[in-house]
Amino acid sequence: MAALANVLGVPFGTALGNAFGWRQTFWAVVAIGFVASFALYAWLPRDVPTPPMRLMQEARSLGSTQVVLAMVISVLASASLFGVLTYITPILENVTRLSAGSVTLMLLLFGVGLTLGNLLGGRLGDWRLMPSLIGILVLLAPLLALFTMTSKAVIPAAATIFCWGLLAFALISPLQMRVVNEAAGAPSLASTLNQGAFNLGNATGAWIGDVGLTHGLPYDQLLWIGAALAAVALLFTIISYRRAQAKIPSRPSTDA
Repeated sequence: MAALANVLGVPFGTALGNAFGWRQTFWAVVAIGFVASFALYAWLPRDVPTPPMRLMQEARSLGSTQVVLAMVISVLASASLFGVLTYITPILENVTRLSAGSVTLMLLLFGVGLTLGNLLGGRLGDWRLMPSLIGILVLLAPLLALFTMTSKAVIPAAATIFCWGLLAFALISPLQMRVVNEAAGAPSLASTLNQGAFNLGNATGAWIGDVGLTHGLPYDQLLWIGAALAAVALLFTIISYRRAQAKIPSRPSTDA
């Protein structure tokens, strides 16, 4: 559903804001929130058995280094995305020189990339979790750096935005799986906190971008912020992977 929200919600919100003003976008979100709340109240089952929750025991499970590292990576990955995505409309309008209508189509293309990335990330996580995370970040950081050049023309920008959406959301499922796997004693609480980590990254990335703009950074240079944050996320992922590998006991030799 999050992927569908990006495919439809982001371009629709942008088009609505361009047509009627940015404040109307927020009123639309309020209306959708009321409809969603009513739907949840009407259709969610009320008799689902809930196992007892041992909060202190689950909290202790969240204190391991690997769980903390996994959540730090989630924050950095999300900050890398929203450090650019928050300002993608002015980037496309001022750097790529697109009209408002063309920006909406470009965001739709980005949403399609997100959807495919969400499907791809789940499969990669089931296949080889940490190597997949490392591989995605190895591609994502230079792609955002490349966007500083491809953002100057429509077709290269469109191709880059699609690939960016694909890679950015291919991270989500493996990151969630990583946190849940490492916090085996508190999977529900860990999953919830990791969503908070993603949201913290959303706000942090947008804030860093705002600081850059306030100090005179051109729109196209915001892409370097996303690339740098992705590179830091890659560093922490490699550290986490190496720590995990160091704890795996080596197989006994079978040599005679």
